[in-house]
Formats: sequence, C-alpha cells, structure tokens
Amino acid sequence: MPNVLTTDIALERAELMEDRARGAMRAEADALRTTLLTSLGHDLRTPLTGIRGSLETLRTMGDALSSAARADLILAAEEETARLGRFLSNILDMVRLESGQVSLRSEAVDLASALESAIARAEHATGRRVERRIGTRLPDPSLDPVLFDQILGNLLDNAMKFSGPEGRVAVVAQRLGANASVSIEDDGPGIPREDLARIFDPFYRASRTDRIAAGSGLGLAIARGLAQAMGGEILAESPIQEGRGTRVTVRFPA
Repeated sequence: MPNVLTTDIALERAELMEDRARGAMRAEADALRTTLLTSLGHDLRTPLTGIRGSLETLRTMGDALSSAARADLILAAEEETARLGRFLSNILDMVRLESGQVSLRSEAVDLASALESAIARAEHATGRRVERRIGTRLPDPSLDPVLFDQILGNLLDNAMKFSGPEGRVAVVAQRLGANASVSIEDDGPGIPREDLARIFDPFYRASRTDRIAAGSGLGLAIARGLAQAMGGEILAESPIQEGRGTRVTVRFPA
C-alpha cells in the first residue's frame, strides 16, 4: 500500500511539472506572438507612412514644387519601398530557416574579396567609411557565397545602425587556428549583459532604449541561422572598450 501511495504522489508531481512546463511554453509562445505582431505593425507602418506622405505631397503640391523637391520626395519613397522590401525579405528568410528550407551551394570563398564587396556596398548605402583590418593570409572556407554575403550585410547594417551617423565601424578578418574569423565592431552604446545572450533571438530587442533603432529585430537572428546552416558559429561581445561598443564575430572552419 505505501508503494502505491508513493507512486501516486510521484505521478501527481510529474503531471504537475508537465502542466507547468506546458504553461511556460504557452506563455513564451504568447509573448513571442505579441512581440511578432508589435514588430510587424511597427515595421510595416513606418515605411508605408513615409511612402504615403511623399505621394500625398506630390499629388497635392506637385506643380508648386521645384524639380529638386520632387526628386527628393521620389527618392524618399524609393528608400522606404526598399526598406519595406528588406523587412519582408527578412521575414521570408526567417521562415525558411525555422522550417529548414535553406538550400546551400558551397564553394571556396575568397574572404578578402567577399568582405570588400560587402563593405563597399555598405559604404555606398550610408555614405560612411568602414575601417578595414583584413589579414594577409586568410583561408578560403567552403561557404555558400550568397548566404555569406547576406550575413556580412546584416552584421554591417546592424553595426551602422547602432553606432550612429558619426560612429566608427570596423571589420576585422583573420585566421584563428583552424577557423576563419570575421568580426564587425562598432562604438555604439553597447549591449547590457542581461541582453547579450538573447540578441540573436528573433524579434528580441535590448532593454536599453539607446541600443534600439528602426528594424525588424531579425538581422542577427538570420545571421546566426545562416552561419549555423554552413557549419559556423556566431557570438557577440559587449562592451569592448571604455564601457561602449559591440563586437559580433562569425567563424567558419577553414
């Protein structure tokens, strides 16, 4: 009889623990859903508002505007359209990563050339200069060049965003033992320690408002997913100097 009672108590405890675990999972799913909907609302509304404002101004005041003013409004609408396109692309990329539908086409990648291409594109888009510290004897890791370029673009975009228009962004590439290592550094406000472990989570936003900028909160999550799909790893360090700055490093087997 005591054994039966002990077994019943153990079963009740196990069921209680399962119920609590299911409740925690539901709460986490609800929180993620709320975060997703909030992010979707913000990141869809912001560019659409900009596009609508530019078009309404052109419609109501077009004849009274100078050609330069009209060109500026058209450019603003084009930039917001591109921003909206990037956001939707990130959503689709995240869906593919979560469902395991990312296809790889691996080949030996010339790191120096790949980095220079991504850096030049970021410089052209922002009008800013990126500091280069590229090693001379870099390996040629086996990667999907398109996905690797997307990782670099996301990391550079993130660093540019949070360092501010006058901030410093640097790219450091080197061989570290059996790995090819690429780091993107910025001198922005940094990331609180309590947020550091979660910045690669989809839609996660740091608790310090000075580290939050416009965006979907998907760039780092996508970079991590793509790196892992190619056998690599990604990590973040912050602060990196005098209480400021962040370094995000991606490594691949050489």
